[in-house]
Amino acid sequence: MPQLDQQQESVAESSSTPPVSIPLPEVELTPQLTYQLLTAEFAGQRGALRLSADLYLKTAQETRDPRLAQRATRIAIYARDADTALTAALLWVELSPEELEAYQSTAALLIRNDRSNEARPYLEKVLELSAADPTEGYLLLANLLSRDANKSRALGMMKELVGDQEPDALYAQASLAHQLEENEQAARLLDQLLEKQPEHSQARLLQASVLHSLGRDEAALESLRLAVKQDPDNDQLRLTYARMLIDARHLPEARKEFAILIRHQPDNTDVRYALGLLALEAGDNDIAENHFKRLIDTPEQGAEARFALGQIAEIRKHPAEAIEWYQSVPMGERFLDAQLQVTRLIAKEQGVDVARAYLHELPLTEPNEQVQRYLAEGELLASEERYEDAMDLYDEALVLFIDNRQLLYARALTAEKLDRLDILEQDLKRILHNDPDNTQALNALGYTLTDRTNRHREALGYIERAYQQNPDDPAILDSLGWALYHLGRLEEAQQYLERAAAMLEDGEIAAHLGEVLWARGRKEEAKRVWNEALKFAPEHKVLQQTVERFNP
Repeated sequence: MPQLDQQQESVAESSSTPPVSIPLPEVELTPQLTYQLLTAEFAGQRGALRLSADLYLKTAQETRDPRLAQRATRIAIYARDADTALTAALLWVELSPEELEAYQSTAALLIRNDRSNEARPYLEKVLELSAADPTEGYLLLANLLSRDANKSRALGMMKELVGDQEPDALYAQASLAHQLEENEQAARLLDQLLEKQPEHSQARLLQASVLHSLGRDEAALESLRLAVKQDPDNDQLRLTYARMLIDARHLPEARKEFAILIRHQPDNTDVRYALGLLALEAGDNDIAENHFKRLIDTPEQGAEARFALGQIAEIRKHPAEAIEWYQSVPMGERFLDAQLQVTRLIAKEQGVDVARAYLHELPLTEPNEQVQRYLAEGELLASEERYEDAMDLYDEALVLFIDNRQLLYARALTAEKLDRLDILEQDLKRILHNDPDNTQALNALGYTLTDRTNRHREALGYIERAYQQNPDDPAILDSLGWALYHLGRLEEAQQYLERAAAMLEDGEIAAHLGEVLWARGRKEEAKRVWNEALKFAPEHKVLQQTVERFNP
């Protein structure tokens, strides 16, 4: 059977509430009934889900058997047959008046079909049947009402059904508001809850998620910090806190939390791997190596650990050892990445031709893997300025993989090195024909046209399209500033180039910014920009050529 989407699956799955004992009808299994049941089942197995649901529903109506009504409901949900599913669910409720899942399914189907007001009695019954665990009942309601397209109606009905006095009721309302992306309201509800019950760790966890959605990451971290302090033995809570610390780049604090977690869970491979990465980030290579070596034989993190050990060997300038680790990475997601690292090291130690031979021996059969092999080989040739050979390689690859964007882009950049701007323009425009919003192609085409031709207005148009999609990309900001400079809009050019330079230390950006400052008569500032750039990019060709041209 086809898989349900997430919302359908939550309707069709069984409730965690213990099954209710239902008196089943005494029905004789006649040949006709047997035939109907077998036909319904075979229809479902052959993908005729609507027919299967109809037959099960018909049989349920005839026999009054709640099990068949349940089966009809579930199959109709799979088939996305809303009318049959609702008819079956209503019959299921009628035949099993104390079964929670029947009421859940009926309410969910009504809500999804914009009939939330009709769902109310079924929601009330969900609460009644969850009386032994009202918190679970509240959260079931939140999950069901989250499917209502009318957010205001869903939130209002939730408040009416659960009230706003009990902390768990506030938590469920906040959970619903968060699911509906009404995060300001969720934050207010959680503030009320935590004022009543500050030690509610789940509320702290939800508050962190809400605050993160609102872009208030530091406040989210503070909420989690308090939650961990209040519930220090809750490892899931601590893990969430540690991961959010990583996202916020608070790496030393994250490392401390993971160190606590590994003491609690010494066999947790994810935690140990995170500790290894954090140690590697901090430059503690011996500690990182110890963590990764304890993971190399685990199915979960073995490949990643071997890859990381290769990186450590590279940092230590032990290329033979790095190659050995990379070559030990098994087939799987990391295999190709590891082999490309081996290729790069072989090129450095033994030459590009030996590295190319190694590439050709790799057992790569998937189309994407073969594309990556062509790209890697092209980069090897470009590293030795063998641009004609690289062009021949990309021509060959594009016969096999017509219109592949990565290959077209790589050939375009290679064509620029050979002053074949006709090929560059042809390939980048081909990418844009198939993907008009491809920022990489828009930026490359715009930059080349303004840098290598007099088509500055046309170039600006391409770059502005890229900028609209990604206004914080320093490469796009540099292109925009450079195009504006060529159009004589010097003040604007300076603003964009200064933004780019503040975001990224790059020789070309510095060269462009200095040239704009020089054109504006601010020669001493231009010299300072160039001199600073020569400290971090002393061999950058564009920067060197710019400095020599102006001879400051």
